[in-house]
Amino acid sequence: MNLAQEKTDWALGVSTRAVHGEVAKRPFHPHNTLTTPIYQTAPYTFENTADLCAYMDAKFAGRRGDRREYARYGNPTVIQVEKRLAVLEHADAAILFPTGMTAITHVLLSILPTGSHIIYTDDCYSKTRDFVTTFLKRLGITATKVPMGDYGA
Repeated sequence: MNLAQEKTDWALGVSTRAVHGEVAKRPFHPHNTLTTPIYQTAPYTFENTADLCAYMDAKFAGRRGDRREYARYGNPTVIQVEKRLAVLEHADAAILFPTGMTAITHVLLSILPTGSHIIYTDDCYSKTRDFVTTFLKRLGITATKVPMGDYGA
């Protein structure tokens, strides 16, 4: 049974799905905990160099799974939150970002093809402004800064 079928087969309320997500019927946690532990780590360990090399080969081939090598790319806690959000939204997947800058970068890169034009306000977050005026410019995306509140601009 795939995840989409499981979602439609569940007779669980929204509150239960919000708390337990896809694991409501089958807890997976180490030590049989009911809730997902909060993993507070940045780096992850590997048994040996061969284990790391095998992971990297699989990652570059698009077969990473839930294993990570650094928290920037996700961790078990974030993965579970993403899965729970997807269940609540009846979606195949969800994505969370560790920072606002990461989120805006992903959004802009996903919707602005080369030749696009973006308008941003003069009170835009400085790092977003830098990204728009330097990195996006190198991709052939032009930008115009307008005064905040000037709705005619």
